[in-house]
Amino acid sequence: MSRPNRFEVLSGANRIWMVSSIHGDLSRLVAIHDVINTHFQPGDRLVYLGNFMGFGEQTGDVMDEMVAFRRHIMGRFILFPHDIAYLRGAQEEMLERALQLHFAKSPPSVLAWMLDHGLEGTLKAYGSSGQEAAKFARMSVSEIANYTVGLRAAIRSMPGHYSLIMAIKRAAYDDGHNFLFTHAGVDPNLSLDRQTDSFWWGHPSFLRLDREFEGFKRVFAGWHPNHLGISELDHATFVDAGCGFGGPLLTCCIDMNGDIVEAFEA
Repeated sequence: MSRPNRFEVLSGANRIWMVSSIHGDLSRLVAIHDVINTHFQPGDRLVYLGNFMGFGEQTGDVMDEMVAFRRHIMGRFILFPHDIAYLRGAQEEMLERALQLHFAKSPPSVLAWMLDHGLEGTLKAYGSSGQEAAKFARMSVSEIANYTVGLRAAIRSMPGHYSLIMAIKRAAYDDGHNFLFTHAGVDPNLSLDRQTDSFWWGHPSFLRLDREFEGFKRVFAGWHPNHLGISELDHATFVDAGCGFGGPLLTCCIDMNGDIVEAFEA
């Protein structure tokens, strides 16, 4: 299968680690990185399942930690850039929409919805706020554009942040086409190349997936509306215990049979 630019392909994996939604919780991410660093082996690969940002007050520090850990783990195990996948979650999608707010049909209402769903923490990480964004959202298109240009510049000013954001993919899979990794799942009625918003917003049918999707033995998701922990269905596994909402951050590692061989929380 070819590697579309919107997907990451994990080549030559012996095992694959996953990190659930972080939601700007630095201390839990540092603890999970310590665990991964201790248990990581040659041939292992790593997938962050989206929602690094949002809600928490430490989004900027979380991004710094992810940049630093990427550098560390790649150097220690001689990994290639595509051996670590960063997936787009709802929070990363909202940041992208905030950066394009001047194109929205109703900027104030779009922004208000995003602020209600966690965007404030991300804006604060880059020197802005919901109040400032709301002020510009009521102005002319050109003034909103000036705001988004400034926001993008603030992201670029943080070492490694913009490069990491630009590396974010819609989904990832191993080169044997065994396992698909997503933030919130898929729409089972659409082929992989037709999936869009279901990757980061989820789809009701995925919560009761009862068949293989596109030939993948299992689909992994890093978000569940009820934050059930590690929850396995016949063909899907959710990895989310509500980090950012009072729950722990999870990481787990699968072998190439799809069995969970390591699992930790912090």
